[in-house]
Amino acid sequence: WNISRQRYWGAPIPVVYCETCGPVPEKEENLPVVLPLEVKTNEDGRSPLPGLDEFVQTTCPICGEPARRETDTMDTFVESSWYFARYCCNKAEEPLAAADVDYWMPVDQYIGGIEHAILHLLYSRFFVKALRDLGWLKVDEPFANLLTQGMVLKDGAKMSKSKGNVVDPDEMIKRYGADTVR
Repeated sequence: WNISRQRYWGAPIPVVYCETCGPVPEKEENLPVVLPLEVKTNEDGRSPLPGLDEFVQTTCPICGEPARRETDTMDTFVESSWYFARYCCNKAEEPLAAADVDYWMPVDQYIGGIEHAILHLLYSRFFVKALRDLGWLKVDEPFANLLTQGMVLKDGAKMSKSKGNVVDPDEMIKRYGADTVR
């Protein structure tokens, strides 16, 4: 589910569908595939990408015939599953610079909310082990230590914007200050 996500905001999947050649990877020189910036999002939450001919219509990287670009995107967990390694060598031309990641990895301390941490840690471990097997990393685990934060509950349920059960912090900020409320 985290690779095929019918949303606009994830990383595009660099696959092109050709009538003759079938599904083929985009040419390396055309990477990264970039999302169009001028889009109107759909009120029902569906991705606008399938309706954008300028994004969908392309040519086959193999035969040059008309083809259709993949419109699903990768979930943001895919990007966040290896960005910490890229932070070690953010000026490198290649994805990861061996000397830098060897020096800085693994991350000393991971701090995150329990729900986010569960999946993020799982995906991060998968990516680190794959990158290790490909020779990009020497470490076996991405994080040396883990500290999970709790969840804020209200009336027995997790407080979230999507559930509409958040508490406006303005009154508490006025009374106790922003640092205390934070």
